[in-house]
Amino acid sequence: MTLRYRLLGAGGVLMGGQVVGQACAFVRNIVVARLLSPEDFGVAATFGLAVSMFEMVSNLGVDRLLVQSEDGDDSTFQSTAHAFQVMRGVGMSLSLFVLAWPFSRMFSIPQALWAFQCIALVPLFRGFLHLDPKRLQREFGFTADVATELIPQIVLVLAAFPFVRWFEDYSAMLWLLVLQSAVMVAVSHAFAKRRYAWAWEPKQFNRMYAFGWPLLFNGLLMFFILQGDRMIVASGYDMTQLGVYSVAFSITFVPTMMIARVASALLLPLLARNKGNFHKFSEYYLLSICILCLLGVAISAGFILLGQRIVMLTYGGKYAGVQTYIGWMAIMQMIRVLRVGPTIASMSWGDTLTPLISNIGRISVFPIAIWLGLTGRPIIWVVVTGCMGELIALLFVVGHLHHSRGLLAGYTIKPMIIAGLAIAFPGVLLTYAGHSFSWVYSSIELLVVVGAALVAMLCAVPACRLRIATVFRSGECQVG
Repeated sequence: MTLRYRLLGAGGVLMGGQVVGQACAFVRNIVVARLLSPEDFGVAATFGLAVSMFEMVSNLGVDRLLVQSEDGDDSTFQSTAHAFQVMRGVGMSLSLFVLAWPFSRMFSIPQALWAFQCIALVPLFRGFLHLDPKRLQREFGFTADVATELIPQIVLVLAAFPFVRWFEDYSAMLWLLVLQSAVMVAVSHAFAKRRYAWAWEPKQFNRMYAFGWPLLFNGLLMFFILQGDRMIVASGYDMTQLGVYSVAFSITFVPTMMIARVASALLLPLLARNKGNFHKFSEYYLLSICILCLLGVAISAGFILLGQRIVMLTYGGKYAGVQTYIGWMAIMQMIRVLRVGPTIASMSWGDTLTPLISNIGRISVFPIAIWLGLTGRPIIWVVVTGCMGELIALLFVVGHLHHSRGLLAGYTIKPMIIAGLAIAFPGVLLTYAGHSFSWVYSSIELLVVVGAALVAMLCAVPACRLRIATVFRSGECQVG
């Protein structure tokens, strides 16, 4: 089978799964947000913060090592990874239970102490995930992994309404998260091709540690990057403002997460198998950067022009406060999309230190955001500060790839500049015209912006045209 068709098929499965899965998550959040008060929705958001923190700060990336490593198909290696995952899950669960009291105090919701203790079930269940769906990605087999992510989302969207009606407060989200983890574990075992087993090989453990220790610290940084702003809002503002902020974050982060997951799953095995051929590697890297820039423009411009209307239509008028900062939040998500390409390129060489240092650059602005929150400044300035940090992180990882691997910075800088100019136009227009344009006019403007960005990119980056013709020429590459 040609690489072209293998990629198109895998990409179709991944994107289809992400679209359906995120649509289910979106509907679930709408149901919960509409039936609960903004205050209860804000309390529910803190559960996700707690689970996310422990997931990120204890992630050694063993699943990615199974894909990246040349001997990732080894059954003993996979069994050792299973044993490690269980130990990690138990440790996370105990830690989260112990820290339930300070968490409830930090967020000024002591009445939710019992809920923070019960949420410790989530990492405990996830420790028993079968890693075979991840291993199958080595040969672009994504069906099992997509099912592991998608089926729990479908179950949750079906359970959301009865759960909220039954519990009638923030505890509905708690039990939905527990249910999601249990279903995910069951599905991962149902779709696995290998028997689930534990093993312990010291040499393989050392490899996992060497690969994963930068990711361990990187996970802590990623928590502050993805959830730090919400922690500031949760600590410095009331739960109602946190509920509104969480709605804006969730609705803008969904397409970013979809793109990041699909791009990571496709690019990591593709770039890893071509890391010995610099010409081929550069070819795929340049093409991926151009595509990511166009997707970033579509996301950012779309939320700048239509974000407030989308929130009002889906979540209701009680979340109208998002209009003050949803545009800047969309810009921050666009920069995150641009960072996916160079980050995965680094990891394809087994380099997990570069993403770590890049994220250090991202949180360099975090003290400023903390000061803004503690002094009660408008939330929009917290978001603007986040945009600055994302840009610093992106420039660092691009510069490092240029100096350490010889990937010309222009591969990323030119498309980045075009993307920035493309979203400047709707941003300026919205600043002066407000939200007075109709759905139709704003949608047409969005299409014009994305189309202009595509034309400008093909003109400014002629090598991209050649790469597209080369990569997608029929029968060009065979998967060996």
